[in-house]
Amino acid sequence: MVRGSSINKRIVYKIKIFFDFFSDRKILIGIGIGILITTFIMSGVKIQYQMSKSQIEDKARSMGMHYPDEMKVMDKGGSK
Repeated sequence: MVRGSSINKRIVYKIKIFFDFFSDRKILIGIGIGILITTFIMSGVKIQYQMSKSQIEDKARSMGMHYPDEMKVMDKGGSK
């Protein structure tokens, strides 16, 4: 049990260092500013998908899509 206790103390110590690092105001301010800048940049991006259903199907077929009723099933073992 002594060995497990020393492992737990090391884990607790590492967790404490981790939280001490992120409790620093400079880190938190930097993360907040990064989130604000990213939100501002991404608010101007508009993704518009203007494809009709037939265009989507044509694109999918060009990539190899097949409907299940178009596929032939061959049973080499024979049916009973």
